[in-house]
Amino acid sequence: MKLNKVLALALSGVMAVSMLAGCSNNSGNGGQEGEEQPPVDDTTIASVLNDEQADNDVKVNFTYSSSLETALQKTLSVVGNDADADDVDDYLANVLGVDDVIIQHFYGYPNQTSNTSNTVGEQTAVVVIRDESGKTEDGVAKEMYTKLANGGLDKLTAEWLDTNANKQVKWSFSYTGEVAAVSTVEDNQNYTYVAVVVTCNTTKALAD
Repeated sequence: MKLNKVLALALSGVMAVSMLAGCSNNSGNGGQEGEEQPPVDDTTIASVLNDEQADNDVKVNFTYSSSLETALQKTLSVVGNDADADDVDDYLANVLGVDDVIIQHFYGYPNQTSNTSNTVGEQTAVVVIRDESGKTEDGVAKEMYTKLANGGLDKLTAEWLDTNANKQVKWSFSYTGEVAAVSTVEDNQNYTYVAVVVTCNTTKALAD
């Protein structure tokens, strides 16, 4: 009788250990099909984007943005975990509530000359890439920088003097940059989305 009780207790212990092992394995499987995965190393991506601008006359200091990451996750939940980068770009701009322009078009404001000193406003560029080849964080960041440079990031200027106005007007430009990344799985394929938001703040004043 005592032997049966001992065997029963031993069997219960084995079952409990097996259940714990099963739970541990499930928690480490990287997520289920279609679920968003943890983002890639945010520090690496922001650092690489900043380092790649070493030769640029005007630089944008990129920082990782948790709010942009949340907006990117929301976008992917709507357009799909394997959506084309352009579709993600378009919808993300709507989620952020901004007008998406091309970086090289940041300088539309100088056409609006004025003899008064005032703040003109800001323009925002939203850029998204999708990687499905399994690049490292460094590789994904460099791919993003290449796209940004092609869009005009390496040709930014800090100021522009309007010499055609009755009184010379100096236009000044300052820039901020945010980056976020989200990894997803769809049909057993891993995707990494990197989103960048570059904002150009424009002011104008009478030149000295």
